[in-house]
Amino acid sequence: MDGAFDIDEIRYIFFNMQVMEGQWGLLFSGLWMTVKIAVVAIIASTALGLLVSILRLKGNAFTNALLIGYLEFCRATPIVVALIVVYFGLPFLNITFSPFQSAVIVIVFVHAAYIGEAFRSGILAINIAQSEAAQSLGLTQLQTYRYILVPQAFRIVLPTLSNQWTGIIKDTSICTILAITELLKAAQIVAAWKANPTPLVMSTLLYLLILIPLTIFTMKLERKAGLKK
Repeated sequence: MDGAFDIDEIRYIFFNMQVMEGQWGLLFSGLWMTVKIAVVAIIASTALGLLVSILRLKGNAFTNALLIGYLEFCRATPIVVALIVVYFGLPFLNITFSPFQSAVIVIVFVHAAYIGEAFRSGILAINIAQSEAAQSLGLTQLQTYRYILVPQAFRIVLPTLSNQWTGIIKDTSICTILAITELLKAAQIVAAWKANPTPLVMSTLLYLLILIPLTIFTMKLERKAGLKK
């Protein structure tokens, strides 16, 4: 029947394991690079985002204006453009970063803006009476944030954080434009060499090896925080 799907042809094109013989090492090496970039970026962007949120809440008008400009810049600028500017543009100012450093800096810079807004919303959602009670008990502002506000805000914004962390893992794929052989780049190399898209399909499955455990981990955190039953 004309136009009918040929299962064998689909398997040969997209799931051809012969193409993958001897190539798994490169893909797993790319997977490891993706994991390294993602882990560093997740930790750094979460920490920076928390700092940004506190500065937005406690800073003066000038600080707020700068941070709002930073947020709007991140919203308006495609992340790949930011990466090109950092890696290819800054060397003209004698500021040079390695491909790995450039990728981490850009991903952290962009995602910290969104995480900061999430934390700020979470802190604002907490009853102000708790801050007043903490201060009446003699806690400093730093202690109030550390022991009272931030733990509660973290529970409130956990679903948003989960989405941002997932986005960070996906954004590691922009590193293909640099000299970094992360997962997608490794798959593209093998696919071009073998003239077959199977490595790209396998890279999708390997991304799931990262994303599924992250999803399970955040779901457990949400249950522990009482956000899900």
